[in-house]
Amino acid sequence: MNTSSAKHVTVILPRERVTDFSSLLQHGILYAVDKPVHISSFLLALPGFSAEYLAKNVQTVFINGSAADSLDRFLGPGGTLALSAAMPGLAGAIFRRQGLHSTLRSRTEDTVHSGNSEPGFITLKLFNSIASERVPQLMAQGILIDSKAFLDFAGRREKLFQPPVQLVFAGKPLPYAEMFETLQQTPLVKIDVRYSPDASGAGEVV
Repeated sequence: MNTSSAKHVTVILPRERVTDFSSLLQHGILYAVDKPVHISSFLLALPGFSAEYLAKNVQTVFINGSAADSLDRFLGPGGTLALSAAMPGLAGAIFRRQGLHSTLRSRTEDTVHSGNSEPGFITLKLFNSIASERVPQLMAQGILIDSKAFLDFAGRREKLFQPPVQLVFAGKPLPYAEMFETLQQTPLVKIDVRYSPDASGAGEVV
């Protein structure tokens, strides 16, 4: 897929509403890469991801569907990286990286492939508090996502797109109902946010 074909939609909303879009990050943000990238370096280049944040907050890591204990490895085009805070219960204890119960998980980590060597996309999925903490900065920067995934998200959350939330496409308001027709013919969509004015009229635009 070529990123130049992506359609650009801006979501204008009150600042406190941006975390309503946290679960969108579960669907996977796409990042174009030419070759395998070092996972830790890739994450540190994203807004809000510091070494301290990764060590303290990212407690569960899945690489191509397999639990991993380390971010010190490579992931190539076609690969998927999922990050989560600590998960509850025994499952959370088993999948927690470098946890006491990690020996109970299936030992498939060593067989995980780094991905393709041809240019393509890495998919980053964020869950629970990782998603809610990082969504303001990531969406201010703009996220690239599969349009089908975005429409699936939007189709289940019509109330989320009602006023005061507004959509803008090609410089014009995009009604919720028209969004599906507008985006269904494109493989990719770039979503970013701008904050609407506050009650004093001095709102900040990102």
